[in-house]
Amino acid sequence: MMTWIFRGLAWLVVAGLVLQFYLAGAALFGVTTFQLHRQLGDALGAAILLLLIAALIARPGRRVVAMAAVLTGLVIVQLVLPSLRSGVPWAAALHVVNAAALLGVSINIARAAGPAAEHQALGVTPRPAQAP
Repeated sequence: MMTWIFRGLAWLVVAGLVLQFYLAGAALFGVTTFQLHRQLGDALGAAILLLLIAALIARPGRRVVAMAAVLTGLVIVQLVLPSLRSGVPWAAALHVVNAAALLGVSINIARAAGPAAEHQALGVTPRPAQAP
């Protein structure tokens, strides 16, 4: 059950990050303000922390748990970067680069949390499909 929750939460984070890119672009081009982008960012930060907790409970493998920990670290960096805008603007500009890293790591987590990971967590080796 926890594996299913972990997998669903992982894909929800991926979808949320894609929406974040859209909201940033929409704000940049005057469709909306950055307020929705900030609010979703805060919610995604909480979701990613929950994802790490779920990974520790679901135990999808060391690699996936490590990626969830890296993702959590990237979120902390992501939350700090905008505050550097006035003092160190070149560092604040890394907010976009870090967002791309967040998306890449979250996709890898979601893909790794698939059925093969579930079998590994259960200690089951799936049978290969037989040719007709």
